[in-house]
Amino acid sequence: MATIPTFIDQGPAPATGPAPVTVYGRRWCGYSQLVRRQLDRLGVPYEYVDLDLHPEAESRLEWLTGGRVHSPVVSVGGRLLVQPSTSELRWALSRAGVR
Repeated sequence: MATIPTFIDQGPAPATGPAPVTVYGRRWCGYSQLVRRQLDRLGVPYEYVDLDLHPEAESRLEWLTGGRVHSPVVSVGGRLLVQPSTSELRWALSRAGVR
């Protein structure tokens, strides 16, 4: 069953420069890899956090998203996107001034 992507505001983005991008995912998750490949193709630098290796990050995401974590979760400029589509990711990057 597909989930509906969720946008969660983590507060204001930094005032200067492009917004940082962080991908929280799992090595075995094809959708996490798809998002990473899309960012690579767009030339967008990002930090990758493997949730299997960093359970503390998963716990924080559970709290921020209000429940179970569905990977990938992408942070763009302080806003969380839960399982974003490629168009939603592009929109968020554009909105944050990253692309």
